[in-house]
Amino acid sequence: MTKKGEEIQDRILRILDRNPDGLRIGQLQKLLKVSRNSVYRYLDLLEMKGSICKQSDKSYTLKERIRPQTIFGFQYQAILQGLQMVGGNKWDIDEPEGKQTFKELGKITYPMMKFPNLSKNGNFKKQTHHLKDIIDKTLKVLQDTLPVEKFKKDLKLDKKGFPDEQTNLAAIISFSGGYVLSESVVGNGFAHYYIIAGLFEMWFENLIPPIYGGRTIVDVIKIDRELQIVDLALYVIFDEKTPFKGEK
Repeated sequence: MTKKGEEIQDRILRILDRNPDGLRIGQLQKLLKVSRNSVYRYLDLLEMKGSICKQSDKSYTLKERIRPQTIFGFQYQAILQGLQMVGGNKWDIDEPEGKQTFKELGKITYPMMKFPNLSKNGNFKKQTHHLKDIIDKTLKVLQDTLPVEKFKKDLKLDKKGFPDEQTNLAAIISFSGGYVLSESVVGNGFAHYYIIAGLFEMWFENLIPPIYGGRTIVDVIKIDRELQIVDLALYVIFDEKTPFKGEK
C-alpha cells in the first residue's frame, strides 16, 4: 500500500467518523476527489480490515467510533440550523452579523479550551525568532489539540519572512472533508469554522504580537460547500498602534 493510499483510507475513516449516519460512494468520491473505482477499492480494503461496514441502503459507516460520540453529523447541523431559525441574521453565516457572532463565540470559548500557554514559555520564545517559525510551531500545536479537524497550511510570506504588503496575508489554513450536509439542513452547516476562526485569532493574538509585533486577524475567506473545503486566512498587520518589533 502506497503512502497516498494510506492517507486516503485515513481520510475515509475520519470523514465517516464525522458522519455517523453513513455516506454513499458518490458522497465520498466528491469529498476525496478520486475516481469512483479508487473509492470502491479503498472501501473494500477497509471492509476487509473490519474498520467499516456496508449498510442496506448502500451507505458505509464505521464499526467503531474513532473518538467518543457527543454531538455529530445531523444532530450538530440541526443545532446550528436551529440557531439560525431562532436568532435570524445574528446566527446566520450567510449574513455579516452571523459570521461575526460565531467568530465571537470562538473567542469566548478560547479560555475554556485546553490550549497550552506558549506565550509564557521561555524556550518557545527563544526558538521562534521568525514569523514562519511561530506559525509552523503553533499550527502543529493546534493540530495536536484539534486532531479531528485536519488542516494544511500555505504560508504567504516574502523571502524575509514578512506578510505580503498589499494584503497583510501571512498564511492560508485549509480544512477539507467534514460534515456532509443533508437536504433538510443546509444553511449553517459550516458555522463551526467561524468558531474555529475566532479560536485561532485569539491563539495567534496571544503569540505573534508579543514576540513579533503587529496584530492578528483570522477570517474565513472560502467555503466550497460541494467539496467541503474551508480556507481561513491569517493576517498579520503592522501599523502605528501595533508596529513591528525590531528591524525589518
